[in-house]
Amino acid sequence: MMPERDQPSSRRLGRAGIMVAVILLAVIVLVFAGRTLWHAQELEQEQQTGVNEHDGAQRAIRKAE
Repeated sequence: MMPERDQPSSRRLGRAGIMVAVILLAVIVLVFAGRTLWHAQELEQEQQTGVNEHDGAQRAIRKAE
């Protein structure tokens, strides 16, 4: 353990905890927003081309036949 004089104050520990929570929440929001935007672009592309990215070439080959 650290000597008492070297430990941060409870106020400082509280601020650090809040900052960690805010950073974690920001990362989660950014990942969610990024995935939503990516999915919207994929959906738009699939509607324009008629090729489902998950089925990929198999569906395109079946359509061509």
